[in-house]
Amino acid sequence: MTTFRLLEAHELADAARLSNSVFRPNSQPTMGDMFPRLFAPGIVQSYGAFAEKGNLAAFMGLSPSTLRIGGASSLRAFSIGSVFTSPEYRGAGLAGELLNLCIAHTQKAEAPLLFISGDRSLYTRAGSAYFGRVTKALLHRPTAASSSSSSSHMQSSIRLRLAEPQDLLSLHSLHQSGSTRFEESAAGVGELLGAAAYSNVLGLAQLTVIAENEHGLIAYAIVGVPRDVQSSLLSGSAVPSPKTSPEKGNPATVISYGGEAQHTAYLIHALLDFCPLEELHVDIPWQDQDLEKLLEQKGAELQSVRNSGTLFVTDVRLLLEQAYDLWPLPWEEALRVDPDGRVFATSSNRELSRAEWYGTLFDPHYPRLGDIPSWFEPIPLPNPYGLHYI
Repeated sequence: MTTFRLLEAHELADAARLSNSVFRPNSQPTMGDMFPRLFAPGIVQSYGAFAEKGNLAAFMGLSPSTLRIGGASSLRAFSIGSVFTSPEYRGAGLAGELLNLCIAHTQKAEAPLLFISGDRSLYTRAGSAYFGRVTKALLHRPTAASSSSSSSHMQSSIRLRLAEPQDLLSLHSLHQSGSTRFEESAAGVGELLGAAAYSNVLGLAQLTVIAENEHGLIAYAIVGVPRDVQSSLLSGSAVPSPKTSPEKGNPATVISYGGEAQHTAYLIHALLDFCPLEELHVDIPWQDQDLEKLLEQKGAELQSVRNSGTLFVTDVRLLLEQAYDLWPLPWEEALRVDPDGRVFATSSNRELSRAEWYGTLFDPHYPRLGDIPSWFEPIPLPNPYGLHYI
């Protein structure tokens, strides 16, 4: 008989070992290193399926977070990750039962959002769906002519360097100044920087580069780069010339950033010379429109696409209640939610399909009918495929 339950702290090491055998066999760093919030001892949130002899047959990692959106509202959320079933137990529906437990856990914690780094039918059958949009920016190494056109004042007043441990508190302050973000302590930011989860998933080495002026740190960028670039910059040796034909693998990618838009745009663009890189990819959440415009002015190619992964809304009424500060009028004047969780346009009493209310709540490009008022803007969410990737 299979038993489904929360793991105990002493069982996490075995879960990390099995996860590593599935996702990163013979690779460093390990899953335990990359995802300390799933596998480090503490208040365990993750669930396992245990076979008759007590051995772990399947695992579903669950990590809590708090989101600050629009500068005021606070949303509770969880993220699912490191989901696996040992080969000898596959096909028995263990992951589906674990997902049900994680959803129930999330609901009991009064968290209306469950982020999932995948779109398998396991998740979409349960009700998870694509959500919102992100702008993918591609920057190319500037030519000498385009570089000289940059503001000489900006270049002379801002200096780039690799971050040092003493910069963590200032970097955390910039992180906290973002109007839409994952809430985090300074120690928590340091933990995630050390884990470098998403950089390692991409097969890239991670650097934290800061921009500072006479007043101190004004912007930061966490960037995944080829390993020879990281090694050269950290050792102070000559940085290899950027490759015109990138090697097989993922391109250099900005994982996270912080600071005022003009400073952040300058820093991201300057990374092409600082590292140096032939090209650089950045995912910009739709609400960071000032940064998007500034990077476009610097020659970035922009493409709007849907967010990666899927999102399960465990309780749409609770979501609207926690996000109430976003809107100038009570959300009930735009939408109505019945006791069964069905969503209606208040003015017309028209029922919205799941796809329609997901689009209305999260996607600024989603077409609206006239019974959804214009002041009811989408909920801005931070990028889950970044520093806080699970």
